Amino acid sequence: MAGSDETVNRQRRLHLGPALAGFLSLAALASLVFVPLLGAFIAMLAALPLVHLIAQGRPSILGWGWIAVALAGAALLWGGVWLAAALLAYLLLAVLPAVAVEAWLRRPWSTGRWAAGISAVALVAISGFLIAAFYPASPADEIAHSLQAALDETMRSMGGAGGGLGAADLLAQGVQLTAYLAPALAASYVLSAALWVRPRLPLLGLPRGAEPFALFTSEEWLPVAFAVGGLGWVFAQGMAKWLATNLFVTVLGLYFLHGLAIIHFYLGRRFGTNRWVRLAVALFALQIPVALALSALGLTDAFVRLRRGGATDGGSEA
Repeated sequence: MAGSDETVNRQRRLHLGPALAGFLSLAALASLVFVPLLGAFIAMLAALPLVHLIAQGRPSILGWGWIAVALAGAALLWGGVWLAAALLAYLLLAVLPAVAVEAWLRRPWSTGRWAAGISAVALVAISGFLIAAFYPASPADEIAHSLQAALDETMRSMGGAGGGLGAADLLAQGVQLTAYLAPALAASYVLSAALWVRPRLPLLGLPRGAEPFALFTSEEWLPVAFAVGGLGWVFAQGMAKWLATNLFVTVLGLYFLHGLAIIHFYLGRRFGTNRWVRLAVALFALQIPVALALSALGLTDAFVRLRRGGATDGGSEA
């Protein structure tokens, strides 16, 4: 009872009105543009004020509705693609996690299904926006051209590319890959923002998000998306191949989380709750060969149970 009373008192002290919650969410998103480097991390907080509204028993639309209408009106009035992009970014980074939490409170979803749903909505929205924005040109080609132009301008301002032709070729290949996988990378960023909010839901008094990350399992229907994306990546052509490849990479990202959860499971309580150990594991896991191995581990666990044992160190809830 003491913990419950403390949570209620904390919520009262941090009471947010809908207008203030909406403004704070928009301000957090704006840091993506106006705050160098750190803006990408601050923008991940955009959904938190709206989730706070939900914790107060209010629908999140009271906070984000007026901002979405204002941004949509501005985009229609001035017709700028950047205003439309700002609207999409707000809907995905601030609104989508909050609405997903509201839906989660009404339905007994697993964390894996919740995460897969957010990834799917983000991937479809971003892919559709890019196709509409660059039609009839290829979105990947247009994004690569813009990124290459920005990179060339940066290199000129720094007095040359440096490193010779080999470095320039490597950078060009990186630009091409980033442009081609832009929808999947953006969807993964949106999911990262939602997953940052998830463990904070119990702190706001919401009955979701208390499941240890070590017990995370991917959505049971995810192998279907894995098969569709993989077959499309191999056999499709043109726009269909681009869409299938981004679907495939997005699914690999979800299986990466699944595999990382298995590692945390076997770290046990002693090491799994140590922030420095978790940081070291995360940095090591982000190496591409390791990330692919973890994705394979997550896919395997979808068919063959790899986590065994109870709540004890070495095979436990982390």
